[in-house]
Amino acid sequence: MFNINNTTIKRMILEHLVERVDTGGLDEILAAGFSPELLDDLRKRPSRDFFYAAQTDGLTIRVQIDTKSLRTCLWTRDRAQRDEMLKEYFIRNGASILLMRSLFTLSKHELHHYRVALDIAQKTATGRPRLPPTAIRDRIHDAWFEICRSFREEPERERLWRLHQTFSAFSIASLHRCTDEFKDPGDCIGSRSAPLAIYQD
Repeated sequence: MFNINNTTIKRMILEHLVERVDTGGLDEILAAGFSPELLDDLRKRPSRDFFYAAQTDGLTIRVQIDTKSLRTCLWTRDRAQRDEMLKEYFIRNGASILLMRSLFTLSKHELHHYRVALDIAQKTATGRPRLPPTAIRDRIHDAWFEICRSFREEPERERLWRLHQTFSAFSIASLHRCTDEFKDPGDCIGSRSAPLAIYQD
């Protein structure tokens, strides 16, 4: 809890207090310690009285912030911004429609909107992506195994992003097809040396 010293903010808090009373928050305000008489007095006063009170050094207004809720709000904002960045990154780097809809909550309309906005609506290859050469595929398998082990708690989209940082010469669709060679692509620990199947180009 800390004191509010800014005159404008103090005046706004007093005005907000009256607004809360007038919009159904009376019980909450009374529970906070305000008397009915004081609230009735505040409701009758003009804004200039609030401005005068806010300028008075004797008026103390303290604010308490739920820091846990604040951290959650900021984390949610950061996560949403990160997801937006990943959506654009995946679309620009050749993620298939099916992959995008499995990694993100996207409708067909939303996905089309992204592709049009990024000017790639007609540029995405159709059909199953080709796999990289066998030697490179083995390196991709090893890298995927290490990523899954080191970043096990991350969602698959984050792990695929990390994989593409190393193998950016290939589309995300091709890399995802490589990771699908593992029996359990979402949890590839223990599957490093035993892909479920090798696709034939």
